[in-house]
Amino acid sequence: MVYLRRFIWFIAFRLVLICLLAGMLVCGFFMCLNIANIYTILDEGMEKRVEVILTREDAQELNKCFHYEFLSNDAAIAGAFNGTSVYGDYTITGFDYNLTIERLWAWPWDNYATCTVVEEVKSISGKVISNRAGEVSATIPKWQGGRYDITLVKDNGAWKIRGMQQTAIIMEPDENSDDAIDQPIL
Repeated sequence: MVYLRRFIWFIAFRLVLICLLAGMLVCGFFMCLNIANIYTILDEGMEKRVEVILTREDAQELNKCFHYEFLSNDAAIAGAFNGTSVYGDYTITGFDYNLTIERLWAWPWDNYATCTVVEEVKSISGKVISNRAGEVSATIPKWQGGRYDITLVKDNGAWKIRGMQQTAIIMEPDENSDDAIDQPIL
């Protein structure tokens, strides 16, 4: 009887360990899956947002990465289409975009995630539109980058950016300098 009891405890203990290990592996797999999807949405979505603000083209593509509520309340996108953007007088042909993800966390059982990113546009190439050539500077204004706290939600199985709050302003350096200035927003 003693041997049978020891054998049952031996099997039960090993079974519990195997179940715990399998649970951790499944949890880790889904966590990695969520983080990979979020990383892709952040990288492609934020770059597309800058492209739409600079060129005022392909705005419908933003619906793939951004929640409707965010798009309807984003002042930078609204400014690009209502004429208040500083880039409205220019035809932008290219830009050098960089997004650095500093922190990203998504539990496998949650439908939301939070992250902190740094967005920079180092250079913008283009020219003044022909009918504004004498009225505005030929130098394209620098992009005001920043550090953002971003909230994402899972909407119908797809991650979308729902909120974005700027926590610091990053002034892009001149061509002669490599140092960007990071100023916190108070």
